[in-house]
Amino acid sequence: MNGCRGLIGTVADAGLSLGNVLLRFAWVRVTRSYLNGKSVVGLGCLLVSVGLGCNEGRVEPTTPKATVAQEGRKTADQNGNASPASETSAPHRLTVPPQALEGQTFQTVAVERRAFREEIQATASIKPNEYRLFHLSPRIDGRVIDVLAELGDDVKPGQPLALFDSIELGQKKATFLQDVTNREVDHRNFVREKGLFEQRISSEKEYLEAKGTYEKSMAAYRAAYEALRLVGLSEEDIKKIGWSEKGKALSSFALLAPQAGTVIERNITRGELLTPKDNAFTIADLSTVWILLDIYEQHLAAVKVGSEVEITVDAYPQERFRGKIVYLSYLLNPDTRTVDARVEIANLDRRLRPGMFARAALLLPSSQEETVFIIPRDAIQQIDEKAVTFVQERPGTYTVRPVVVGRTSGNDAEVRSGLATGERVVTEGSFYLKSIVLKERIAGD
Repeated sequence: MNGCRGLIGTVADAGLSLGNVLLRFAWVRVTRSYLNGKSVVGLGCLLVSVGLGCNEGRVEPTTPKATVAQEGRKTADQNGNASPASETSAPHRLTVPPQALEGQTFQTVAVERRAFREEIQATASIKPNEYRLFHLSPRIDGRVIDVLAELGDDVKPGQPLALFDSIELGQKKATFLQDVTNREVDHRNFVREKGLFEQRISSEKEYLEAKGTYEKSMAAYRAAYEALRLVGLSEEDIKKIGWSEKGKALSSFALLAPQAGTVIERNITRGELLTPKDNAFTIADLSTVWILLDIYEQHLAAVKVGSEVEITVDAYPQERFRGKIVYLSYLLNPDTRTVDARVEIANLDRRLRPGMFARAALLLPSSQEETVFIIPRDAIQQIDEKAVTFVQERPGTYTVRPVVVGRTSGNDAEVRSGLATGERVVTEGSFYLKSIVLKERIAGD
């Protein structure tokens, strides 16, 4: 039995790597014991040795040691702290060396606590104020002698834009001058005949003939005068018409600007023959512009004339142009299920240009008076599908802070947890800081 125990200890200490040797050794012992007449004792001892040796000799797989990060998570769990879902979900400090900040622009804003402002987003386009838009054409057929205005010129009311020569106008002016002369002659003859008739020197027939001739000449004069007014001449222009004009043909005339504005179209060339159907210039008063919106049917209950609107354009992404709805159509477009709305906005600096596409945010009155934490949407970055912000401690040092984002409206985002009032978060430059975090992670792996 002592030999059996020794064998058991030897087998147990040897391990699984000597299993084949043990089995062979056991078989030899069994054979010898059987031949010596100790079959029962030897067989039992050796079978027990083989069985225990095989079980005791198994090598259990070694458990790998926990990494530093895993030990940290385990310690945090044991201390009752929240276990981060990823390396970036737990706040940690990010220090950017001065050389890495060269050429980078960083902007920060303070976390605000105020009422959340609901908005309705709509697509928009910018057009000239059509109430202050003029398509200018000559009132009579004429050939272009000279063009005095160019595209983009600011013009004043009454300023000549082009000079024309019109045979038809020359004929009308000549007829008018002839009728003026006839009227004056017939008027003097009528006055003379009237005096003679009153003195019983001339007959009534001569008086009536003079009176009739004068009335006909007055009718011809008035007709010629109105004909000139119809082709665009003012009273002052008509008074200046005379045979004594030197260096200026009766057939020439100027196309005048009807109002102050900017020339936005010019469709005229020297020597060209234009008719009243041709558009020579388009003049627009760009001190105000129209913003045309498409309001979806489901939003109509919240929109009315007078609703405030904020406009943004790609050319000036950081600026907000404010206006109010001045018109809301009563007709619904059956194809798009939208209603046309119009906003009129002052444009004294001419930065809003007709033809631009814009984004409109209709500001709705808040139904809740509670205040929440609000930051710009561009201050939020996604790392591991989780929202984080970069809180500035001082220039070059930032804390990666996980946040829970609530409602969003326009450029505003509600933060339900993770930030405090007055903390400054990075807006412009936050994506650059995100790239640094990701590089550090790759380097750490």
